[in-house]
Amino acid sequence: MYILMVELRASPERLDELEPVLRALAETARTEPGIVCYAVQRREDSPDVFLLCEWYRDEAAWEMHMALAPVREALGRFDALLAAPPAVTRCAPVALACRPA
Repeated sequence: MYILMVELRASPERLDELEPVLRALAETARTEPGIVCYAVQRREDSPDVFLLCEWYRDEAAWEMHMALAPVREALGRFDALLAAPPAVTRCAPVALACRPA
């Protein structure tokens, strides 16, 4: 399993533009066979911060995700949309309990 937690802080003047970009990334992820889970959350106590939880089958699946045109396009927009570079943390699974919504 290849797991990433990503924190994105939107530029205040571009806040309304970032969420649709992240929703589109999640929609792209929905069709990728190597993705176990791709979740986008927004902090309630700091609405300019988005948290992405990305679970890939393996590192190769992550590499395939990163090579997709919609992902590359979104990453290309991050410089203009974010107040700071993404904070990416690699994680190891400990326990998981999920149900489809």
